Amino acid sequence: MRTPALLLLLASCSTAEVGSAPPAERMPRRVHVVEDFETDIEKRWWLAGTLETAEVPPGSRRACRGTPSKDFDDKMGDPKARYTAVIFNPVPGPPMGKETRLRFRYRLRGTDRMRVQIFSLTNNYHRRLELSGLPQGSWQWGSVDMTQLRRPDGTGGPLSQDERIDDIQFYVDLSAELIIDDIVLYDAAAPGETEPFPSRMIFTGGFDTGKQGKEWPGEFEIVSHDKPLTWKAAKSIDGKLLVSLRGVRPVHDREVRVRFRCRLTGAEEFRVAVGSRPEGTVVKADADWKEIRLTVPTGAKETDALLFAVKAPGVLWIDDLLVYEP
Repeated sequence: MRTPALLLLLASCSTAEVGSAPPAERMPRRVHVVEDFETDIEKRWWLAGTLETAEVPPGSRRACRGTPSKDFDDKMGDPKARYTAVIFNPVPGPPMGKETRLRFRYRLRGTDRMRVQIFSLTNNYHRRLELSGLPQGSWQWGSVDMTQLRRPDGTGGPLSQDERIDDIQFYVDLSAELIIDDIVLYDAAAPGETEPFPSRMIFTGGFDTGKQGKEWPGEFEIVSHDKPLTWKAAKSIDGKLLVSLRGVRPVHDREVRVRFRCRLTGAEEFRVAVGSRPEGTVVKADADWKEIRLTVPTGAKETDALLFAVKAPGVLWIDDLLVYEP
């Protein structure tokens, strides 16, 4: 049975939710960041924390155990203090939406307090939220409204739309134990959304920041949206748009769910397949941007790329790509 607790933190409007079962949420409007520690693909961006394989939550093989760290807030933090921390750098610093939320799993021992902190690339400062009264000794789910985070002195205002972020940080007392898993930074569900929050996020691709071939490997080009849309999208080259997942990622079944926005010119349909598999799912589209959700066979319990193919003279654009398990 779920046992949620509503925590009043720092100020009366600052809220977070914790419980032994995942929060009852719907599919996010957009997913900005995913890290489940199941592979070493993003390990170089674990700025604090080390691999944990013994004390992991149900359904996981790996998690991240906190290690000693300074406070990354070099403007308002205590430069002499040390903490146990898990810090993940979501390269390449995506822009946020209107209702940014952070969801994660955690296990505490030796304290009932934890600080959630995030760095703003746009404003060059940190915001934080102090959580207290947290359960110890068992795996719990956490869900934080990131618009409630503030600078330590209360200045700066809330996290805003199109603001770019960087390091996602979790701190506890140096003498305490902290393990983190299944980090998801996302924009809250749109009104009327009916699909449940995915059981697992495998990959997210926004293409708004970073470079093709470096942060976004594959075969496509990154182009700016036509106004009035903002930021960027991926565009096919000679009928092919191959998005690398930056490495081989495990999947629990021999299929995955895929959600993305797309527009298509010069053709009426395109094909979506995992990697270079010859078979795929046919999708109808036109020149107006629209959202697509579909199930794609993987043929194996792992995947490393998604292929979008269109016959000449078709040109395909995609954005807000999400690979997940329902």
